[in-house]
Amino acid sequence: MSRGDHHILKSVLLLLAASGLAFGVTLTLRELFPSLGVKVFNPLSDLFPTPGGELAQRVDTTPEDPLLAEAMRRDSLEREEAELVTDTLQVDSVMEPTSAGLLPAGLIDYSGGSALTRLREILTEAGDQPVNVAFLGDSFIEGDILVEHFREALQARYGGGGVGYVPLTSVTARFRQTIKHSFSGAWEDDNALKHPHGSHFLITGSYQQAVGEAGVSYENRQPVDQATLLYTSEDSLRISSILNGDAPTEILLPSTGGSLHGVKVGRQVATLRLDFPKAEGSRLYGICMDGDKGVRVDNMSLRGSSGLQLGAVSPSLSEDLHRIRPYHLIVLSYGLNVVSPKDTRYDYGYYFRGMDRALTGLHEIYPEAIFLIISISDRGQRIDGEVYTLPGVPRMVEIQERLAKKYHALFFNTYGTIRSMGGIRSFVSKGWAAKDYTHLSSAGGREISKRLVQDLIESPIDQVTRQVAESPIEESLPPTKGKGAERIKAKSDTLKQRSSSPTTLPQESTAKKDSI
Repeated sequence: MSRGDHHILKSVLLLLAASGLAFGVTLTLRELFPSLGVKVFNPLSDLFPTPGGELAQRVDTTPEDPLLAEAMRRDSLEREEAELVTDTLQVDSVMEPTSAGLLPAGLIDYSGGSALTRLREILTEAGDQPVNVAFLGDSFIEGDILVEHFREALQARYGGGGVGYVPLTSVTARFRQTIKHSFSGAWEDDNALKHPHGSHFLITGSYQQAVGEAGVSYENRQPVDQATLLYTSEDSLRISSILNGDAPTEILLPSTGGSLHGVKVGRQVATLRLDFPKAEGSRLYGICMDGDKGVRVDNMSLRGSSGLQLGAVSPSLSEDLHRIRPYHLIVLSYGLNVVSPKDTRYDYGYYFRGMDRALTGLHEIYPEAIFLIISISDRGQRIDGEVYTLPGVPRMVEIQERLAKKYHALFFNTYGTIRSMGGIRSFVSKGWAAKDYTHLSSAGGREISKRLVQDLIESPIDQVTRQVAESPIEESLPPTKGKGAERIKAKSDTLKQRSSSPTTLPQESTAKKDSI
């Protein structure tokens, strides 16, 4: 080796050593002091991703929400057309002040107090019959983050047990702590992101099919009173069940004739194994692990969802679900997949219109339900070592608050609550949120759910009540038309009457095959 070659090799080795040292030091500093926002030096990031970096990409790598993309494209075309027919100076809404910073942290009741009063009355009846809660959302609640502590708090106070709804297969099965869940075999998953205009979806947003022999296993923390399978099937179906480690037994699932059925597949369930033959004509929507009475809280998260899929659920199947499992409280937790660091305009009017349609449909299916809209959280972005809230977040909070106003719903300001507790950067430094500055950890979920439950159950109603003027929102936002609008108006007219009259809970179906 010549002297020149020796110097080149020495320089290369020195460069590699320096790069390795920089990588090691910055990685160590990031792990030891997350609040400093240290950016890891990784010149080979395309080949060797930074450890932990995959979580930071969690939101942006989820499948694109086709309904959201369609709404955005339609909104963009409408803007272009408007700009062609006018030469008037337009003021971009991004320059308009947002009212999100003026909203109080925590809960606001836009029904004048009647929704919260009725919810508390319903919960006091949980000792006599089930009270069903549907928690709908995106990856912010997946794996039972936040929902776990919400469920535990309500069940500890009003009774009940079990985790409620669980799908047959799930991307969160490996890290969900509230139930042990595994599956194997030839499963095929379909969801509203893959087929946004599908005609077989419930508010769960997904179902599974056994395209060959397939099995699923569940293990509850504590035995639950009952396990119920939700399904549709063109033909009768024989499945094998192993309950609590006993010998296998055969269960006959009758044909449903196109409707949704609920069949009990176990009592006093500690562990449950179900094995299915090939049954492509059957759609399996999930298992419900429940107490016979008390509070049931179903976590129906769909990673990547904007919530617009709720406007495309099957009315007939959804009404079947309502008959089987009437929901008294429906919680909506969306927005993370709408707001993006790539946004250049922050007028989410198209999202308001889409969710407006979705809420109209939900009110038609669940006319007796109380609705709670949970705002987007404080989603941050790290730039040059500093963490900033995405500019679109306050605007999204305002959009969601306007929806709550229009539908006289409950509204929980998650963004304001996190900001009042130090913001998302503080949450990350405490281990309450992931280093993507978006998703909560279990500890962070506990803190937020603690505030949510406290507001729902203990806060004086007059302190969280906001009276809604007759129509300032309707004047500035697209009105809802059709039969759904009439039902919503009729519902809002009766809210005050309900707050002063005895509460009657929606009764569950007495049909044996559909009872849960």
